[in-house]
Parts: sequence; structure tokens; C-alpha cells
Amino acid sequence: MKKKALLLGLLFSTLLTVAQQVETDYQEQSLSSILIDLCERYELQYSLDDRYFSSFTRTVSRQFTSPEKAFDYLLQDLPAAYKKVGAVYLFYQDQPVPVQKSYSLSGRFADKFTSESLPYTHVMIDGTGLISDQEGSFSFVGASDQVHLQASYLGYFLLDTLVASGSQHQFLLSPSNYSIREVEVKGLKVVRSLQVGNKPGVLRLNHQIAQFLPGNGDNSIFNLLRLQPGVLAAGEQSNDLVIWGSYEGQSQVLFDGFTLFGMKNFNDNISAVNPLMAKDIQVLKGAYGADQGGRVGGLVNITGLDGDVQRPHLKLSLNNMTLNGLFSVPVAQQSALTVAFRQTYYELYDSKQLSFRSGRSGNSPNTSERTIYPDYNFRDLNLKYSGRNENGDSYGISALFSEDRFSYLLDVESEQSRFDYQDHEDNKQYAVSGFFQKRWTDGSRSRLSAAYSSLDKEVRNLRVIGRQQSGQGGQGRGPGQGPGGSENVLNEDQTLWNTVAEGSISLTHQLALAEQHQLELGTGWVVNPIEFLEDSFQVNFVDQRFEASRLNFYVQDAFSVSSGLELKLGLRANYSLNLNKWYWQPRASASLAVGGGWKVNLAAGRHNQFITRSSLVDDVGNYHYLWSVCDDRSLPVLEATHAVAGLTYHQNSFTLSVEGFAKKTDGLTRYIDRFEVPNSYTGESKTRGLDFFVKQEYKGHSVWMTYTLSETLEKFAYFRQPVFQRALHDQRHELKGALLLNFNPVHLSSSYVFGSGFPDPHLLADGEFERDYHRLDVAATYQWDARTFTLEAGISILNVLNHANLKYANFIVLPEEQDVSLNLHAEAIPFTPTVFLNVFF
Repeated sequence: MKKKALLLGLLFSTLLTVAQQVETDYQEQSLSSILIDLCERYELQYSLDDRYFSSFTRTVSRQFTSPEKAFDYLLQDLPAAYKKVGAVYLFYQDQPVPVQKSYSLSGRFADKFTSESLPYTHVMIDGTGLISDQEGSFSFVGASDQVHLQASYLGYFLLDTLVASGSQHQFLLSPSNYSIREVEVKGLKVVRSLQVGNKPGVLRLNHQIAQFLPGNGDNSIFNLLRLQPGVLAAGEQSNDLVIWGSYEGQSQVLFDGFTLFGMKNFNDNISAVNPLMAKDIQVLKGAYGADQGGRVGGLVNITGLDGDVQRPHLKLSLNNMTLNGLFSVPVAQQSALTVAFRQTYYELYDSKQLSFRSGRSGNSPNTSERTIYPDYNFRDLNLKYSGRNENGDSYGISALFSEDRFSYLLDVESEQSRFDYQDHEDNKQYAVSGFFQKRWTDGSRSRLSAAYSSLDKEVRNLRVIGRQQSGQGGQGRGPGQGPGGSENVLNEDQTLWNTVAEGSISLTHQLALAEQHQLELGTGWVVNPIEFLEDSFQVNFVDQRFEASRLNFYVQDAFSVSSGLELKLGLRANYSLNLNKWYWQPRASASLAVGGGWKVNLAAGRHNQFITRSSLVDDVGNYHYLWSVCDDRSLPVLEATHAVAGLTYHQNSFTLSVEGFAKKTDGLTRYIDRFEVPNSYTGESKTRGLDFFVKQEYKGHSVWMTYTLSETLEKFAYFRQPVFQRALHDQRHELKGALLLNFNPVHLSSSYVFGSGFPDPHLLADGEFERDYHRLDVAATYQWDARTFTLEAGISILNVLNHANLKYANFIVLPEEQDVSLNLHAEAIPFTPTVFLNVFF
């Protein structure tokens, strides 16, 4: 019985399976007729759009195990679908969601005549803004295979074009005034002299107009820098840049990727950067992105010339202080070698003099003016080789060797005493950097770079105080006698050596994720070896050698949330290998174009610094500055929090900008040698202020004015009262202006700086003392273009009104001994005419 039931079940299942098989045999028939036939043959209820499904034809001859299998086969790869609702099959039109196709665009911006790359070019692509990298390269991802591109670079005409998507595009921009033999492009050379307010805390300077500003040509870059908002000009700080209240060593100057630690320069006429080598100047005053780090102050990033890959170039510059020359020659296809050299010589005018004001301590009326003529010598050499290969990859090696020597003798004699003071200083700086940047087929870019720089500083001070002995004045020295036959009451011979260096290796990668989305990643390693030695009468007292090393990691995401709103979020992480500790530095910025030429900028971030230029106060109150490694004990790691808020209006050739800034820095150190027990003390500072900037350009002429209202306060543990006091470089008001007139071939210019003064550290006991700073400079330049060369000649007059200004951080106090007690203040540039002659081949 059971066997019969099983056989019947198998037979019924077989019959059912055969009954469900669907037979099809259609040759080039419309899909509508096929579906209708199948549904009617197998008694299925259906609903369809006969007109739509008749537009498709099918050929099919096979069996299916079910109607659904047949429907799936017939509708595959067609914009149609079906579903079963109850007992009814609904056939309907199904339009797939179109896949958004993206197109990539990448390229490089360069000078039309020299093929020099144009770093940090501002680009606008179909309304989306971005900035090229240091090599002028960029990448973009969009939804169209053809885009509207606009590119602007300081001192160049605007590029406005339509371009098809693709890689390895070369965009050539024409300088606003450039002549070559038979081809001449005329424009307005001083137009767009600088950019302010495009990004929070960022300045872009046009190096081409620096040569037309008043001042010696060897310092034209820093003459331009000192006229910018937020950069201290009063006091003529020549050994460091004070940006938004930063202390010594807290701001960084980069040239081709290596650090310039600064050179001694009392007369402010020669800078550490050869102006003939400079191509682009970018100033980051604070709250900058996660791609930069290592300092708690500002950053000046100077990019050097790559050299002309098409033809040799020779530039010669002669003034009454130095001889400067640059030679560039193509080496191979798409590469060039550039050499530049500067050397001082005996000038035509006594413009290198260093003037001191000297007299007895207190407010004694018995003062006298003395002029010291120092022995000053400076030389430097720049070497650079750079180029590109056939794939669009770029590479380069840059090197700098520089040295300056400074010495002078001060001899003061009274009826009873005589004082001899000698100061000798020797600085040597060596630097080298190299990079290779790979441009991938998708437009992304990877950059491998390495750099090393060092500054060797040697300072020797000799001080001898002698009391005149009766009957021996003017006689020769006997045993134990001082100068002029006097008896020594003080005899010091001190020599200091301080060496600071920085080596680094980094790898970065930039890619465009979407039309308004750029991502940047980076990692690197930095090491800072520092040495400090002190001798007295050739006996070694101090011999310290330290090293700080750290790993860097950062990620930075730039994107647009909506039209006109750009955000940049970043995180930088440092792992100190010698401290075995992580330091996290979040960064953020936002820019909002509100329309009508108005733009709002915001930025904030945390910054760390692992080497410090500590201040040392000697037994008579003189300030000295020495590089040291932060050990997080006696010398804590510097940490600063920056915040920036700005409002900018730009319309046609008029720019107005207001920018507020606030900064708090922890970890300051100061060694005090004036107390019974010398000791090192930690402190903190806070800075706040406002920068105002207004600029107008008209038919090739340019005028701008800046005003900075700021306050920098500090608090150290050794203060008698635990309250914030004014820092040595605190200046409440600074007003600056520049005027450039272009009457081609004649260029006229003038600049003016007013500063309300700094607190004098040696007169604080009698109340705060400030001395106003005033300086008016004028210049005239004549330019003559021949077929084979260009000739420029000009004259500058510095401090036209001959105002007696004082240099910041150049105070010298000599110890008291009876009637010998002197306060010396280094005088800033007096009335100084300078002339120059430039020849360009």
C-alpha cells in the first residue's frame, strides 16, 4: 500500500513539473506580442503598455521552468521590469538611474617666456576655487569633459580659457610687463602688488615690484615684507621676523624647503635671501593649515627660481655695498642650472656705520655721541638645479652657503678710568634641499622631499675696565695693568658658540576626490641637533650637546559645503622620539563669499615647537638669545593657540581688509643671571590685535596703507607681581604706507613707517620709556630695454628726515665702576643714500 502511494506521488510531481515548463519560439517579434501570447497561453493575468513594449523586438527559442524565468530572460538588459501584485503581472517602464560620469583635469602653470613654474596660482574652474602646489601643479575632478578655467598669479595677466579634461596640460601665463628682443608684451608691472584676505592670515607678495620699493636691492624682499600688516617694521629687527607678536625664534623663514635661521645684520641693508633668486613669497601670519608645523609663530615661505630651460640668462646688480650676480643656463631638455653670488666690498658712502648713544648711568646730562665704524663682511652662494621629465614629473636640488663677519671696538676714557669693549661675531649658514614630485595619471600628486640647514654662530666679547694710576696716565702697561697704564678692575674675555641645525624628510600626497573636494596626506621625520659652548680666557665652562627628533603625520581635507563656502579641516600629529610623547594639533579654517565682493575668513588651530630660542639675561641686564632643545622639564615644549577672524572687500582694483587675531603661547623660558642664584624660569604670553589694510591700484600705479593695533604681554615666575607685563617687543601702534608710481620707463616710489615704540628694559625702574619710530624712504628707478639686454639704474634715500630711531633688541649695558657706566643703543638706519645699477641679459 505504501509503495503504491509513493509511486503515485512521484508520478503527480513529474506531471506537475512538465506542466510548469514554458515553451518559447519567437523570431524577431515585438516584446509586447510575446508577453501577451505567453500570458494568454498559460492563463496568466497581466497589464502592460502595448505601445512602449512594442518598441522592442526579441528572438527566443527555448524552454523555461516557469513564467517568471521566461519574463526575466525577455526583459534583461532592457529599461523595463515586472512585478506580481496578487495574481496580476504588471509590466512597466524602468529607467535606470544614470551613472554620473566624472572627468579629471590636471596640469601645471608656468611663465610663458621662461617656463618658470608659478607656485600657489589661484585657479577658478566652473566656479570652484583651488590653489596650485609649490610646483604650480593642480588636479580637479568634475562632471563635464570641458570646463571654464581662470588662473591668476601676482604680476601676471589673467588667464581665461576653455579646456578639455585630461592630464599634463601646460598653462602659460604672461607677465604684466616683459620684453624679449623682438617680442614685447606691455602691461602694468605694479598692478596686483600683493594679495590680502583671500585666505585667513595669508599674504601673497609680488616679488617683481620689490625692486621698485625704496631700499638697497640686496634687502628688497624684506623691505617688502616689513610694509605688510602684522609684520613688525619699527625697530628694524634684522635677525628675526616678528609676526603677530611672536618672540625670537618662533617664526620660520623657508627658502626652497630649508630653514633660514637668520644672519646678523646691523644696518638692515643685506638680507639672508638673494632677491635675484626669489620667485614667490607667501606669508602665513598664524592659524595656518595642518601641512605646516614646527613653529608657534608665523611662517614666510619663499620659493626660488627654477631657471630658464630655453635660453641662458645673466643678471648683474651693483650697489654701494655689494656685487650681486645670477647666471642661469639650460643643462638638458626641460632642466636648468642657476648660480647666484653676493659679496660686500668697501662702499662708496659711509652707510655701514653703526652709531651708539653713550653716557653715564641714570639721566646724566654728561652724554656724548660716538660713531663706530664696524668691520662688516658678507658673502653668499646659491646653487640650484631643477627640471621636469617627459611624464610631467618635476625635481630639483637647491643649496645655500653664506657667511657674515661683524666686529667693532669701543674705547671710552675719562680722567680716572678707561673702558675697552670689543665685539666680534661670525655666522655661517649652510643649507641644501631636494625633491621629486610624481604626477599620476589620475591627476593626483606625490612629493618626496628632504632638507638640511645649519647656522654656526660664534660671539666673542672682551671688556676691560681700568682705573688710571697717578703718574702713569698714557704710559705703557705693566703687570696687572689695564689699558693706558691703568689698573684693571674688570677683565673679561668670553666666547660663545651656538650651532642649530634642522634636517627633514617628508612624503606628501594630494588628490581630488570630487569636484569640490581635495584631500592631502603627509608624513615625515625631523631632527634638530643643537650645540652650545662657552669659554672664558680659553677655559671651557659649558659644553652642551642636545638633539630633538620627531615624526610628523597630517591629514587635511578641503571641500565646499555650498556655493561660496569653503572649509578646510586638518589634524597634525607629532610624536617626539626623545620625549616619547604625542602632540595633537587640530586646525580648521573657513572662507565665505557673501557676495558683492565681500568675504569672511575664520581660522583657528594649535601649534607646537620643539626647539626654542631662549632668552638669557646677564648680570647687567643685557639680553642674549640661544637655541636650545625643549626637554619638557626646564625647557618645556612650546604650545600656542591661534585664532583669526577677518573681513575683506575686493572690487576691481580696490581692496579693504580687517583682520583680528589672538594668540596664547605657553612654554617660554628665560635664564636670569642677575640674582644671587642664577636660574631658569618659565613663562607665558598672550597677544591680541587688529590689522587694517587698504589698497588702490589705478592705471599701473599702486598705493596701500596698513595699521596694526596690538598688545603682547608676558608673565614669568620671577616677576615680583604675578601679573602680565609688556613684552620687550610689544608695540601698541604701527602705521605703514607705500606709494608706487609707474611712468614707464621711470618708476617712483616712497614708503613710510611710524611706530609708537617699545618699552626700554633698562629704564623700567624709572617708569616705562618708549621712543617713537619714524622713517620715510624715497626711490627713483629708470629702466631701459635694448634688443639684447635691459638696464636699470636708480637711487634710494633711506630715512629722508634723518630721524634718530633705535633698533629693537640691540641694547647694550656696560657695568658700573665709579664714573664708568654706559648705556649703548644701536641706532637704526640714518639718512642713507644708496645707488644701484642692474644689467639683465
